[in-house]
Amino acid sequence: MRVHEFAKQHNLVNKQLIEALHKEGFDIKSHMSVLSEQAIVYLEKTFLNKSFEKQASEKKQIAPVVAQEQVKPEVLAPIEAKKVIQSSAQKRPIVSKFKSKPVVQAEPEKALPILIEAMTVGKFASLAKLSLSSVILTLLKEGKPCSVNHLLSEDEVEHLCKTYELEFFAASPQKKDLLAGKVELSLENTQTRLPVVVVMGHVDHGKTTLLDFIRKTRVAAKEKGGITQHLGAYQVKTKHGKLVFLDTPGHEAFSKIRKRGASVADIAILMIAADDGIMPQTVESIKAIKALGMTVIVAINKIDRVDEQRIEVIKRQLTQHDLLPEEWGGQIMVVPISAKEGKNVDHLLEMISLQAEMMDLKASTTATVQGYVLESKMLKGRGSVATVLCRQGILKVGDYFKAGSVTGKVTSLTDSAGTVLKEVGPSIPVQITGFSELPPVGSLFDVIQEAEYRALKNDAPKTSEMAARLSISDDAQKFNVILKADMHSSLEAIVDGLKKIPQTVVKEIVVLRSGIGNITESDALLAESTGATIIGFSVKAEQSAVSVARNAEVAIHLFDIIYKLFEKFEELAAREKVIKTVLTKIGQATVLKVFNIKKLGVIAGCIVNDGRFSAKGIIAIVRGRKELARGKIKSLQRDKKSVKEVHTGFECGFIVEGFEDWQIDDIAECYIDIAA
Repeated sequence: MRVHEFAKQHNLVNKQLIEALHKEGFDIKSHMSVLSEQAIVYLEKTFLNKSFEKQASEKKQIAPVVAQEQVKPEVLAPIEAKKVIQSSAQKRPIVSKFKSKPVVQAEPEKALPILIEAMTVGKFASLAKLSLSSVILTLLKEGKPCSVNHLLSEDEVEHLCKTYELEFFAASPQKKDLLAGKVELSLENTQTRLPVVVVMGHVDHGKTTLLDFIRKTRVAAKEKGGITQHLGAYQVKTKHGKLVFLDTPGHEAFSKIRKRGASVADIAILMIAADDGIMPQTVESIKAIKALGMTVIVAINKIDRVDEQRIEVIKRQLTQHDLLPEEWGGQIMVVPISAKEGKNVDHLLEMISLQAEMMDLKASTTATVQGYVLESKMLKGRGSVATVLCRQGILKVGDYFKAGSVTGKVTSLTDSAGTVLKEVGPSIPVQITGFSELPPVGSLFDVIQEAEYRALKNDAPKTSEMAARLSISDDAQKFNVILKADMHSSLEAIVDGLKKIPQTVVKEIVVLRSGIGNITESDALLAESTGATIIGFSVKAEQSAVSVARNAEVAIHLFDIIYKLFEKFEELAAREKVIKTVLTKIGQATVLKVFNIKKLGVIAGCIVNDGRFSAKGIIAIVRGRKELARGKIKSLQRDKKSVKEVHTGFECGFIVEGFEDWQIDDIAECYIDIAA
């Protein structure tokens, strides 16, 4: 029996059981750890035997003695308490006898460098590849009693890194601002908050299908091309409690969106399709999860398509990325599911809830509101809209705020179900209107005073246009484009994708203008004056823009699926590319007769001795060993008919632009441009 199963069976709290087992010396790592027979007997005596509780309450005088040894007297009989005291004294010495040094030496080669920032004890132990009990005991010996969710300051984290001889680094202020949730969270007046769960993995592995089953919706069926292309945030009510889910796109172009979603979440669900296995974006997701030190639960999806042996293959693949399943002695929960049929989804939700319970997530409701911009877009009739996830405080309609360099006043709050709210607390994603312009995705969201808002309002630079030259080269061929997209993150993904197009296709891409919203007449006029191509993603072209583009022969290309956009872009760029050519000799002829025809010019009558003559060729006139001139063929004829080519052994006549001084026995050499 596992810890959480015992807790569920007897209506107890997992955290309370684990703390009691730790104090008794049992090696229990988490709520998923398997209980031994001795541990079960101890828990039954401690929490279930009423007679022990009654006897303990009648003899309270034993309480001070037992308390010294950290044993709860109210749940043990006097005889049992004495046994515990004796066994505890025999098993381990008193804390005060220890010197202040770590019990277990870390293995630096296995731990990644740690970012010095405020974090919980549990997160530090996970990043440092140390057992939780080792870290807690080390802090206790230094006079700092704490639990798994105790928040360590930056100085304490740095001290622990030095104690365990771990590599560490301090982030610059700019980098801290880019990391979601890395805001100074208040520890005053905290309340339990909802867990934020990000679903990550490769494209078409069932992330959105899983959320569809949980939310009883059909979002995946509506996605263009059957793939998610935006970051979705949803609050879901389950029988295991309320949860907040972030749905991330799996296509390689959206790597920044995946990292952004992971950085604000508490728990990561790594989706792996059983019939596909670990793929490139799965590996990328694993790296992001490890870098952030997140708690991860692996969901092996599409088990309805494969046999059970395939699940074991996926588990072996996980071990290659240092993710050891619990049933194999590791700490990674692995849940085989079928998102389409809903098989084992309830068990997955139970595991998420249990993990959230162990993390004891808290947030202050009285502190100043601080949050994170997940997504931003333009909506008709509402203007600039952003999806924001608050980390602390209560956000209300009428609050003034700043997000990066953008300011505004909250005019409306709408949750993921479309319900209009007057205020919202931590961990609940909401759409906010009232931005002066589109805020940059990934920016911190802060509520400010009206005076600060008015001071910043006039100084805020415009950020809606993302014009940028992607590469610079003095002699490179340029390909001008105008980009329009439905959301800020989509535009970001497209610009990043253009940077990755090989220079063999086009050397320099110049984004003359980029923005959010439909293609306008202004975009078409700019394209006309610069010779640019207009590319739109999940947007429409306004009628006025279409009219201008049609008259000016400006190309407008609209896309709903990002990989098709990149395919078409490479095709368009290659079409504009200047092809290097080499002038190559393809034929030689001897002049037999010369004809001077009025209104036409001088015609050289020849026989082709070698190769061929082309109507698009350039003729070099050679007399003796000297080249007299060169010129393009103006007209090529055979048997008084215009032809494109004349081959060896045939007679022909042609006129060369700019040359009429032909003589019999002159040699004519034909050249054409051939791509290098």
